[in-house]
Amino acid sequence: MMSFTQSNQPWWGRVSRQYGGVGTALAVMLATQLPAAEQFTVESARAAARRGDAKALFFLGKCYTRGEGVPQDYAKAAELLQQSAGKGYAFAQNNLGAFYARGWGVKQDYAQAAEWYRKAAEQGDELGQYSLGRAYWLGRGLEQNTQASLKWLKKAAKQNQTDAIWFLGEIYLSGGPGVRADGREAFRWLAKAAEQGCGGAFYSLGRLFEDGNGVPRSLDLAINCYHRAAEKSDTQAMMRLSELSMPGSEVKADIVEALKWLRLAADLRDGEAEQLITHLQMNGQSSPGQYEEARRRARDFEQAFGIKPAQR
Repeated sequence: MMSFTQSNQPWWGRVSRQYGGVGTALAVMLATQLPAAEQFTVESARAAARRGDAKALFFLGKCYTRGEGVPQDYAKAAELLQQSAGKGYAFAQNNLGAFYARGWGVKQDYAQAAEWYRKAAEQGDELGQYSLGRAYWLGRGLEQNTQASLKWLKKAAKQNQTDAIWFLGEIYLSGGPGVRADGREAFRWLAKAAEQGCGGAFYSLGRLFEDGNGVPRSLDLAINCYHRAAEKSDTQAMMRLSELSMPGSEVKADIVEALKWLRLAADLRDGEAEQLITHLQMNGQSSPGQYEEARRRARDFEQAFGIKPAQR
């Protein structure tokens, strides 16, 4: 059986890379909902912003972040978010923190990011609480503090903030500073995150079932969880499903299925998947016909679950 590379990087580094910097980019995209009565058009928002309306300033900041109705401009977005955040609007405070964490339109500054996360969190904003808890866990912009991290993550989780619930599951799955790995506790959090549709949670649940960690071992349930994660574009799950389809695993070998999962992961810019496809072809472990069938199955899967291949 082919051996997939196991990273020595801590889990929080791997998942941050996998999901595009959870707590920064994702937080920006999530903290964009306004109550229906307070929705704006670009023009109405500009008029309200001139009167100093914090929600309108935030709305315009969102538009410039995404390039919706205006050209995408992170510097302009940061300026508008700064104005809204300065007026105490929690959504803007969290997003401004994310801008500082990423260096979008401002000089990257983790300390500033943490400060804005804290302002949002202290107002009860669940994304701000998640962002602050994650910053404490990573020790970015403030001293690493496990107890403070768990405190804020659990506050966010109490408000059903999915990423906080998932992050707590990952903490208990692998452990970390001051936290012992605990499969049963990990399962409790991950199952709740999966119920809310979190792809990363499905992948980690698959790991628990495959290893029999905190739950009875079940390869069938593990594969089901990996499949659910793959449906949500989780490339880690795709890679594991490919490995399980290779000769020598506990599952009946199916090289076409193995290639399908690799093709799907490669379409989402997983460089290791692309290398493994080449390896299989160069070493005569797959035929051109098998690869074409795998590509067809991959296209069908992408269409069935709305997965958009990354642009090259």
